[in-house]
Amino acid sequence: MSDCIGNSRTGTGGGRMKSDFIDGLIHCVDRVVKPNTALLKDILVIGGMPAKTQNLQYLSYNRHTTIDNGYAFDFSAVAVINNRRAIQWQLHGYSKKVSRWVFSSRWTRNPLDLFLNNLRCDRAVMEVLAGSGSQFSLLGILTRTDLHGSGLIQRHAQYISPVLAVPGIDGEDLKTIQAFESANRIKKSGLIGLHFYRKRGRQMVGA
Repeated sequence: MSDCIGNSRTGTGGGRMKSDFIDGLIHCVDRVVKPNTALLKDILVIGGMPAKTQNLQYLSYNRHTTIDNGYAFDFSAVAVINNRRAIQWQLHGYSKKVSRWVFSSRWTRNPLDLFLNNLRCDRAVMEVLAGSGSQFSLLGILTRTDLHGSGLIQRHAQYISPVLAVPGIDGEDLKTIQAFESANRIKKSGLIGLHFYRKRGRQMVGA
């Protein structure tokens, strides 16, 4: 897969993104999963980017599925993050402690809420965003489903992880991003209708 080291393309003002900026984000996604380029471009153009005073801009629902070697990979682009507000958006002290409790996977069933909260609580990652050569980053969710036989009633095991596409970073910063993605990977399994999340990294709390 390709990476996004040294890609420092930026966006323009207004509600639409430059084509080169969109290409930069897609290039960074490609290091993790091969996206549907046409679909992702449309989603980014339509959704736009955050205003200067906004922390992030949520994107409309989208999903692209690929099958490879007995696994299904579902990728969804969920939000564009304003890197220039990363430091202000970061959680500290008491607010950080409370958010860890509120968004614990013991009772939070939305992976996006878990990933966003853990992102805001991770000082190292937020510093990477703030110092990147691009004004914006893309947050996505990748779900890998094992399609191999597992019985008639047992749900296929699923691994869900964040994908953080950050243009304009160096090799060390990319390692920080990759560590965040790996640490926040969760496993979703169980009988149909009874879903359980289990810890796969240092930041997620299993239920």
